[in-house]
Formats: sequence, C-alpha cells, structure tokens
Amino acid sequence: MTVVYWLVRLKPGVTAEEYQAFVRRVDYPAVKRIASIRSYRSTHVVETIPSGEDPPYDFVDVTEVDDLEAYLHDLESHPAVLEVHSQSPGMVEVVHCIVAEPVLPS
Repeated sequence: MTVVYWLVRLKPGVTAEEYQAFVRRVDYPAVKRIASIRSYRSTHVVETIPSGEDPPYDFVDVTEVDDLEAYLHDLESHPAVLEVHSQSPGMVEVVHCIVAEPVLPS
C-alpha cells in the first residue's frame, strides 16, 4: 500500500467550512467511483505543536492506494477526478504532494 498526502492551502476568501462542504458534496462521492483509491480522507489542520505557529497548510488530504501507477493514471483521465478538479482550483492550492510507504510492524 502507498499513502499519498496532499498538503493544501485555502485560496483567499475561501473558508474551512466551505471547503469541508465541498469535500463532503464532491470529493467523497467522486472517490467512491475511482477503483485505484483504497481510502480517502480530508483532514483539517487546526494547530501545530509547539503551538503558536501558523500551520503551513489548511488541510491534509490522505489517499491510500494499492497501485500507485493506476492511481496516477486515474488522476489524469478518470471522469470523477476531472469532475473534482474542474471545481476545486478556485478553492485550494496544492502546496506539496508526498508519496509515502508505511512502515509496517513485523
């Protein structure tokens, strides 16, 4: 399994509540139609540790996939992804995208 972390910032004028509503209304239903995605969850960054610093991201969207190549292909061509991407650019900007492999217990 591979985990893809999308670290995103809200665009000026977009509230966390508006983005969360978008995720519930558009992202979550679309993800269910994409076979390469095992699971997906959007998480709202609320603070840093140690506290006092502004978080560098507003949301971390976590996607688990079994086949990274299939997922990358879907990102470019799957109708559900294209639907999401046609609506999301006005809401967020992707600051970083990190691909990671979990360290599993032995």
